[in-house]
Amino acid sequence: MENTRIYIVGHGQEIRLIRAGHRAQAMNHVAKALINVKVATQNELVDALQKGVSVENAVDSDQLTLVE
Repeated sequence: MENTRIYIVGHGQEIRLIRAGHRAQAMNHVAKALINVKVATQNELVDALQKGVSVENAVDSDQLTLVE
């Protein structure tokens, strides 16, 4: 594979060797096996908020803009 490197991706004591084109690609490859990401339904949002789960911003607050 051209233009790739082997990255060590670890969590705690576990490490994996991942061949990827860049760091984010290696991390994303491992993350897919560990976590699920999807858009929350209205019911899931309400349930989580009632349980005290806070909404976190993945971008800096100065980058947040409303799109109309």
